[in-house]
Amino acid sequence: MKFQKGSIFRPEKDYYKSAGIILLVGCIQFLLAVNLAETQYPGYSTAKNVLSDLGGTLPPIEPSSLIFNLSIIILGILMIVSVYLILKSGGCRLFSSCLLIAGLGAVGVGLFPEYTGDIHSFFAILVFLMGSLAVIFSYRLGINIPMVWVSMITGFFSLLSLIFFSYLSSYLGVGGAERMIVYPLLLYLAALGGYLTSRGKDWVRIRFTDGYW
Repeated sequence: MKFQKGSIFRPEKDYYKSAGIILLVGCIQFLLAVNLAETQYPGYSTAKNVLSDLGGTLPPIEPSSLIFNLSIIILGILMIVSVYLILKSGGCRLFSSCLLIAGLGAVGVGLFPEYTGDIHSFFAILVFLMGSLAVIFSYRLGINIPMVWVSMITGFFSLLSLIFFSYLSSYLGVGGAERMIVYPLLLYLAALGGYLTSRGKDWVRIRFTDGYW
């Protein structure tokens, strides 16, 4: 069996731009949804409350619960779609596998809110762990050196925050410690989405050289 070590560029099947837009939209909509859900949750504390509290209380606090759970499901689905397009373009299978599992985990977090107990925790760990690994392994997509450095810093920062979660919680609270895991991942994936949209035809250049629009 031939093992694919990295990305294989296939110009006849270049879907990186579409994958990047989808990934970028997924991350942005989730960040905005979290901010909106926090405003609809009475007494919510970013230090004392984890993100899953927004969608996982009994009885559910609406519309916070609906906003959070629907948004994270959308995020997971868009991550999965972006993985499909990246693989069709010859993208690295190691990165894609990690991002795929993280996307499935995000869908699971939304379908099984915090009050479901262990099954919710399982999906949340999948998102944290595989999301961190996806960020680290994104260098195998053939990104430039500055993006490689950003991927390593943010990926290992999230991974170390997960490993030392209990220690961080004593200083930042459980909510603050969790955000040290989640936000670097989301911000990097949004940046990666923007980076991938630059692959393909440069329509700004074509506009001025070939007279488009």
